Amino acid sequence: MFKTYNLFSHRSVTDLVPEIIYCYMFEGLSLVEIEKRLFNTSDYKGWLSKTFLNYYGIDTEKENKGIYSNRTLPDVVSELYQSSNVIHIRVAKLLKEKYL
Repeated sequence: MFKTYNLFSHRSVTDLVPEIIYCYMFEGLSLVEIEKRLFNTSDYKGWLSKTFLNYYGIDTEKENKGIYSNRTLPDVVSELYQSSNVIHIRVAKLLKEKYL
């Protein structure tokens, strides 16, 4: 059994989630690559990243990976805030609080 509590001993989940979103949607990193970068492990085979992204309403089975790779963060956040979809607004808030 994996011990995920060790992964979060130095950072809060609310600090990590925007980075996971950014790595996936802006940088186009795979779920495993995100875990290697942020958690220094590949033991979870992308499951941990997938769990966080799916919890925040980001589908990892379709074309969201790298969807904003050619866009600026401020433009995307502004666009997401204008959406009537509560998931978009929640993601915009996470990104804004972390990066803007």
